[in-house]
Amino acid sequence: MISVEVLICTINKGIVRIWDNLIPPRKDVKYIVSYQYTDERYLDLIPAALVEREDVFFVKRKGKGLSNNRNFALSLAKGDIIIFADDDARYSEESFNIIKQTFETHPYLDVAFFQASTYTGRALKKYPLEEFDYENRPKEMEISALEMACRRKSIQGKLLFDERFGLGKDCLTCGEQDIWLMEAERMGLKMRYFPRKVVETSTLLKQQMLYVDAGVQRSFGAIAYFRYGIRAYIYCFRFALNAACNGMCHFVPMFCQMMRGISFLRHNPDTK
Repeated sequence: MISVEVLICTINKGIVRIWDNLIPPRKDVKYIVSYQYTDERYLDLIPAALVEREDVFFVKRKGKGLSNNRNFALSLAKGDIIIFADDDARYSEESFNIIKQTFETHPYLDVAFFQASTYTGRALKKYPLEEFDYENRPKEMEISALEMACRRKSIQGKLLFDERFGLGKDCLTCGEQDIWLMEAERMGLKMRYFPRKVVETSTLLKQQMLYVDAGVQRSFGAIAYFRYGIRAYIYCFRFALNAACNGMCHFVPMFCQMMRGISFLRHNPDTK
């Protein structure tokens, strides 16, 4: 029997949201709750019922940084299939059935991508209607960690989230999943998209704030540099200019933030 393990990463007040989103215990589903806190007073918010559940492994750590938290949770995982979840992620019995069936019927599969929606059932983004291998994805397709399920043995000890990116960071506030996917593709992992919804969330995608959020703009520049190297300067210049011409933003502020992102990545090499 394939087992599923949900890695729930949260910080501070987010701990109070998890309990209401868990389904009743089932033998093939376990949870790891990795709780970061920045001050001891947040420890009083931990629901006793959450810690006492036999299907929940709870660990608390002082600090912040979503990528670091996900990497730590992954190091503790033991299930066959793992899911990276936020504290507002809501799964159903059918969600886990879909995920398990997908990996059972595709034994070669390392990573599967699914769909997410809001609590009201509205799709989180415009999803393709047909399934396909990741290498054949539409150019405009963006994937978040919330939509992924992975075979643990394919990634544990082999692939981490880049801790220079993500929530909790002052400079590069998102983009960790983009770097993760590029690394996964370079590793040759078998990845495929399936047009089935498995999770509900209240979270807005950070990428949708590209034209208004400086942290997202810096992350965009850093991601471009990770992907294209020195050509990222030209890529970002053209992107910002086109966006400004279309009335989406002001050219100079956006381009400057992208340059800051590139500079940050150049001066902070990955040390893992």
